[in-house]
Amino acid sequence: MVATSRSRTEPIAASRTAADLRREAMWFARYLIDAVPSEALIERYVRANAKVLHEAPTARDEAVLAFVHAHPWSLGWLDAGTAFTRGAPLLRKKLVVMMAILETTPAHVDATAPVDDVGIPQLVWRLGRAGAKAAVKLVGGSVLATLLTARRPR
Repeated sequence: MVATSRSRTEPIAASRTAADLRREAMWFARYLIDAVPSEALIERYVRANAKVLHEAPTARDEAVLAFVHAHPWSLGWLDAGTAFTRGAPLLRKKLVVMMAILETTPAHVDATAPVDDVGIPQLVWRLGRAGAKAAVKLVGGSVLATLLTARRPR
């Protein structure tokens, strides 16, 4: 057995610096609601990582997160691509944590509400466009996630 510098029960946040988590909060909020989060929301995200995400990241998780940190443009692609890929769920867990923070913030309720009051034709157009975009990202992101996590232990 190989000794590591971190125990399996130590929070994931310990594997990233506070500065890394702050950058993640900015990228995740921009991706999820297309807005820059307040300083209070960024701090809430940093604290939530230490409290909520306690499993040690796998090598695949580390590969995906390292790529996102090096290439923030890949976030949407890897979010879609890791939806059906085993072995890289940490990115998606972190996105869920950020979305929960944003949804519970009064300033972002409108951005996180499911649908505003629009007519059926507009709703059908939005759903079709979102579905097509999601399908493209799912295929492209799956390829990217597979390339990043191939030959990494689970």
